[in-house]
Amino acid sequence: MRCIGLTCIFKVQKGYLLLLVLVLPVLAWGQKKETASPAATSSVSVPLPPVADSAIQKLFNNATALKWIKRLKGRIDDVYLVDIALGSDGRNCKGYLTYIKSKTRFQISGPLEKDQIVLEERDANNYVTGQIKGTFNGTRLEGSWSNNNNSLGSRIEAEIIQPGQTVVTSCAENKWACRYITRYNGGRADMVLIRMHNGALEGFLWVEADRNTYTLKGDLKTDGAYDLEALLPNGKTGGLISGNLSSPTAITANWVGSGEKRSFTFSQKDKLVFGCLDYADYRSGFDAIYPRTACTACNTWLDQQVNGWMSACRTAVAAKQETLNAASRNAHRGSCWSDIVCWTENILSGYLTFTDTWTPDAQGKSFNFNLKTGKEITLADLFVKSFNAKSWLDEYWKRESPKMRQFASDPVYREWIIKVGFPLFALRRDGLELSTLFHPVYGQQHLLVPYADLKPYLRKDHPVAEFVK
Repeated sequence: MRCIGLTCIFKVQKGYLLLLVLVLPVLAWGQKKETASPAATSSVSVPLPPVADSAIQKLFNNATALKWIKRLKGRIDDVYLVDIALGSDGRNCKGYLTYIKSKTRFQISGPLEKDQIVLEERDANNYVTGQIKGTFNGTRLEGSWSNNNNSLGSRIEAEIIQPGQTVVTSCAENKWACRYITRYNGGRADMVLIRMHNGALEGFLWVEADRNTYTLKGDLKTDGAYDLEALLPNGKTGGLISGNLSSPTAITANWVGSGEKRSFTFSQKDKLVFGCLDYADYRSGFDAIYPRTACTACNTWLDQQVNGWMSACRTAVAAKQETLNAASRNAHRGSCWSDIVCWTENILSGYLTFTDTWTPDAQGKSFNFNLKTGKEITLADLFVKSFNAKSWLDEYWKRESPKMRQFASDPVYREWIIKVGFPLFALRRDGLELSTLFHPVYGQQHLLVPYADLKPYLRKDHPVAEFVK
């Protein structure tokens, strides 16, 4: 989860988007408070076959009055795969929503007004567990899901499936990373764009002539148009970038900022698809999104981290003994996402972040891959044996962190930085990046150590020769 102002973005990412539907958004996984509902008899979710037309007809007192039965496949929060079977007599809709992975099923029913639906969600014990509001736009259903007290909300999108039509979908659909290159003002410029959940677009822009790497955050519209904010290392806006990705192999990025207009014409150099894991049932939902490379050993490392985390999530929730009712509906959530901070022909660097609702602090790991050898780049690969890199870097962040923007003005921020430090590192073009773990309010904080400061201690055969001049 990432929180900016009064808006909390769950990635991942950015997993999934969770907002307070009627009140202020929740600022942290651990801060969510579930409102208790009347106790219900405990039930168990079991695998169920696809809903038959006859099962939909039985929900109506007069089955002959049915005007249509629709079947839809879609995703909740652009992650969790769901089947929806819905029938209508012209005034009301009734049917079922089923999580595809767990086969957990809920009955849904409510009024239909033109193309708009408001459906009450009930479990097998007939207790109200949530609500779906949506609009049919042609063959597409777009709307939202919320729990029974509106303290949790999710986006829901689904497509109508025709009889006999087979649809193969996954939470990795429409998630990718592209690297673009060009020349600008006598130097190189690299831009990496990453399309994540619900159209979120992020990445970075390195402009050699500026001697700067800008962090990019924005969104991608359905017609391919995008808008990005280019952030300076201090978090301030350096410029606004707009363009269109409808022709992704060659794009123009228009920059406006500080009274200056720029135009970059980029060519696509590389593209990464993403791996995605998702699981959701009555009480829980976990998802993980991470890059897939042409490097087999790199993929193995990433798979191990993500699969291990997903397994730990399911084990943790399985150990919780609780009644299945409105209070436990979607009460346990976890999300893993990745950030890429450097990507060249030889190096891929970034972070994996793991968050969940039952652990107060996020977890995370950095990755620095040599794409040619398939090996992870460690501090020992960078520095001579006589150099105590850990001690030197600890002294660096303790000396430099008081210069950070919020350090003096925010005592909570200051206490957090001093407590957690900067345990992660990633290789970037302009230096060695030190990073905190993710915080639900402050995000992930970074300090950049210029390679010029580290050059005396680098090994002769260090793997970042393309960055060190």
